[in-house]
Amino acid sequence: MQTINFLLIIVAVLLMASCNRQPASHGHGHGHGHTHDVIGGHTHGEDGHDHGDGMFSQTLFSEDYELFVEFPALVVGQISEFAAHITQLRDHKPLSEGSLTVSLIRDGRGIRHRVDSAATPGIFKPALQPTEAGTFLLLFELVSEGRTVSFRVPDIVVFADAHDAAHATVEQPHGETISFLKEQAWRSDFLTQVIQPMPFYSIIRTSGRVKSQPQAQLSVSAQVQGAVNLMVVLGENVNRGDLIAVISPTGIENNTSLLLNESKIAYERSRADYERSKPLASRQMLSQREFLEIQQRFLQDSLRFNQIARLVSQQGLRVVAPISGFVSSIPVANGQFVESGATIASVTNRAPVVIETFVNKSDFRRVGGIFDANFRIPGDGATINLREINGRVTSNNAFVNEQATRIPVVFSAQNNGELMPGMFLEAFLKTGKKEQALVVPLTAIVEEQGLHFVFIQTGGESFERRQVQIADSDGRLVEILSGLNPGDRVVSRGSQLVRLAAKAGALPLHGHTH
Repeated sequence: MQTINFLLIIVAVLLMASCNRQPASHGHGHGHGHTHDVIGGHTHGEDGHDHGDGMFSQTLFSEDYELFVEFPALVVGQISEFAAHITQLRDHKPLSEGSLTVSLIRDGRGIRHRVDSAATPGIFKPALQPTEAGTFLLLFELVSEGRTVSFRVPDIVVFADAHDAAHATVEQPHGETISFLKEQAWRSDFLTQVIQPMPFYSIIRTSGRVKSQPQAQLSVSAQVQGAVNLMVVLGENVNRGDLIAVISPTGIENNTSLLLNESKIAYERSRADYERSKPLASRQMLSQREFLEIQQRFLQDSLRFNQIARLVSQQGLRVVAPISGFVSSIPVANGQFVESGATIASVTNRAPVVIETFVNKSDFRRVGGIFDANFRIPGDGATINLREINGRVTSNNAFVNEQATRIPVVFSAQNNGELMPGMFLEAFLKTGKKEQALVVPLTAIVEEQGLHFVFIQTGGESFERRQVQIADSDGRLVEILSGLNPGDRVVSRGSQLVRLAAKAGALPLHGHTH
């Protein structure tokens, strides 16, 4: 029995030793940040700490890149490999091409190692073998797209031996740190941005409706009495001159051949009168008034004959689109009998539109200052700025009649293809400029039980949840009254993914090899 107990103790000790050699957990603490110098690009660090298992990390930024690097304690004579994760800030995707050099420098002397390609997309793995102990500058030089960007980490300690490294002070994590790995972020629709004060505006939030410009909608009518044979459906796109319908005339007076002949006879008669009257008018043998009447009758008969000749077919009288656009209404049914002059269809040009909004009377003092607006299309969540559709404010006078309860504010704009007459929109009317405001994209906000939160990046793979108080929103940006500071790096896209990572509970192990 004593032998068995002894063996069990030995196995337990071995298991504990094995656990101590597991890869670093991503439960990074905040650690001590440093102010980093600039070589080839502005850089600053967000963390530099020991993971508690001999692994250190640093997160540095330039204008275009983020460098998140993990490495073991540097010890004289030992090879230390650096897992350098390089992210392109414009789209938060891994850098796939370029070279990375890591250097350890003191008093202008040192060692360096360059790798000419990434080991895996976004991860470069240079290594150093220090030759002397002390405090050094750790320098990373990235060459990509013909440019060199440098990241500097001062005051990096190289230990004389493994014993000294093992007894180095270990920084413990502070607060609730959320781990979201670089590999997860790279595969996702993810983005971060630094928050700085910027101009913003007071917002009047209301609803709007898209309408056609008066000149952008034309109706076509029947020129004769008869049965309608429709050639289009509601919403169909048409070009000017396209066939809308054919009217099959009824009765001898509506016979198309007879109409064509009558119009031709009238045209030829008025043309002969006009040709005969011109020389008489030039010799003043005909009064000016009489000549103008003859000329006007000739022009009318000419127009009617040409129009009927163009529209007459074997099936009947053709009805064509007067403008290019789409069929916005068809008030008659196929085969229906119509009188002459009855409306057959309306065609609307998509390009010019009116967006009509209404503001409560309580906001009448702010109406005159409205100069811009954002509009959100229900369903897909897309938000359009007035300037993006070459729009302008056409009416923002704080005037209502006694029967009206709201103040109309009207905008005109060029349709971008997403606006349909009759469509309802959410409207965010801009007025009252604020010179300095902290704002974040609407996609950065996470709402839980009526409270609003954002996620702040504290390290390469470390985030914290921050409660914020929000104010106005213009449909794209949200003003933050409290909870954020200038310079905070906020998750602007993918905040729901970080939220899910926070709810996952236990922090996952590293997904990459050190």
